Amino acid sequence: MAIGNILSNMFGGGGATADRLSATQARQSQESDQNQTAQIGAQIHSERQKTQAQIHQIQQETRTKVAEMYRESNLNRVKSADKLHQKWVQQIMA
Repeated sequence: MAIGNILSNMFGGGGATADRLSATQARQSQESDQNQTAQIGAQIHSERQKTQAQIHQIQQETRTKVAEMYRESNLNRVKSADKLHQKWVQQIMA
């Protein structure tokens, strides 16, 4: 017991020091957990934004492609109708 008292006196009260150390470690652990949580949250937010941007880009590309296909099919339809009309006119004139 005497050695415990000597050590306690030398190191500022062993029990209190251990309690402070434990409290400090717990606080540091909690801060570390909070930092990790914030980092994970930021990563999730960043990934969500990136995914939304990719979805938007794909939608825009799809709309553009559909519009091009629509114009092309209308043009082909008009060309076909024109050819049929020309052949009909040739038949009538012949």
